[in-house]
Amino acid sequence: MNILIIDENEIVRRHLFWALRKGHALHEAVSREEAQNILQRLAPDVILMELLEERDADESAAVAMVERLLAEPAPPSIIIITRSDRKEVAAHLLEMGVADVFTKPFDPEELQVVLKRVERLRELRPLLGRHEAGSDGARPRPPPLDHAQRVELGIVGVDRRIKQILEQIRRIAPTPVSVLIMGETGTGKEIFAQAVHTLSDRRQQRMVPLNCAVLSDTLVEDELFGHEKGAFTGAVERRKGKFEYANKGSLFLDEIGEMSPRLQAKFLRVVQERTFERLGGNTPIETDFRLISATHRDLPEMVQEGTFREDLMFRVNVVSFHIPPLRDRRGDVKLLGEHFLTEFAKVFGRTEPMRFSREVIHFMYDYPWPGNVRELRHFVERAVALADGRTIGTEALPESFTPTVTGEPLASDKGHYDKLVKKYKRQLVMEALQSTGNNKVQTAQLLGISKSYLFKLIKQLSVPA
Repeated sequence: MNILIIDENEIVRRHLFWALRKGHALHEAVSREEAQNILQRLAPDVILMELLEERDADESAAVAMVERLLAEPAPPSIIIITRSDRKEVAAHLLEMGVADVFTKPFDPEELQVVLKRVERLRELRPLLGRHEAGSDGARPRPPPLDHAQRVELGIVGVDRRIKQILEQIRRIAPTPVSVLIMGETGTGKEIFAQAVHTLSDRRQQRMVPLNCAVLSDTLVEDELFGHEKGAFTGAVERRKGKFEYANKGSLFLDEIGEMSPRLQAKFLRVVQERTFERLGGNTPIETDFRLISATHRDLPEMVQEGTFREDLMFRVNVVSFHIPPLRDRRGDVKLLGEHFLTEFAKVFGRTEPMRFSREVIHFMYDYPWPGNVRELRHFVERAVALADGRTIGTEALPESFTPTVTGEPLASDKGHYDKLVKKYKRQLVMEALQSTGNNKVQTAQLLGISKSYLFKLIKQLSVPA
């Protein structure tokens, strides 16, 4: 690939040159102005670009350049190099469509992994274009999914990242590429997998799911391959596996990162050759399925650790999406809660519209939701089941939601509620720190928040730590 490196630091440029010199044509620019001159005569496949130059007052010039480059008819893939204190802007650039962001200092091997993924995606661009064009090659893209269509797919939210993920899904769904969906447990990865299948040409066939985390390695293998009669003790009849049932449809492997190395090798062979034999059988069986995988784990890190095959990762990670946790999309909490409220009101036969009280809405916004959307859904289900009337009040809150601060009645004087919440949050953080022996990393994990947000709470709430 043609790669343009834009960085004013000569040491960084040399570092990148020696890391990437094999297999790529490299070009260098010490500033964005010099890069613009190079771009007039060169169309690079990839641009490695420093986010902030020393003479810049802010990142707006870099953002504007990225925006212009991404708006081109055949845009390059852009990888941002940033400093640790520029993460907010880097996140915004990811939303705009840059391929990845690296923080200085970065691991060259990790960069190589990203470049391989970028190269595979660029190879697939003509395929994506053919699926989006009509017979004359000039049909415009269909419009983005509107709110009603997103709700019909089971995806509710106004968060920009969710909308962008859905737009990417709409584009790649008609193609045969494998999809990897990443995100914490409970973020709804299976819902997004179903959206890929529903928007694909295989929607008339089934999407066959299998969770690799809830079964032993032996059972996962039997579930995938099936078995012949007498293949092992208890195999009293022939049984088809997921590979057969998913033929002409989609195979959804949830928590693929839990698959053992031994089974990874066997699975890779099926993905490559699209043939397999049932356990205890010798007859090759052909299968044609669209592979959709999901994981809460970091597959590139597992590759470095030797617990996940690199060749399999590239097979499953042709196109990937990262579903943000619910605590990072607070604007969707009330919207999702009301969606589930309508759903469970119907389930429990409530004839009148239901609503959340103001206090409950405040609690919902403030709670970190370590179990993400799944936990929110369970909370609403429980609340509707326990509610006496149309309004979900604080009496429906589980213990984990209820402040344990005592001695002050729930008065109506101004500011009392905010004071209670602050006391509750302070007590929650203090108890979590105590239970982890003041280990900040474990405390953040226990509370389901980022380490940076934990430090922010410790400072805001004057927590002794």
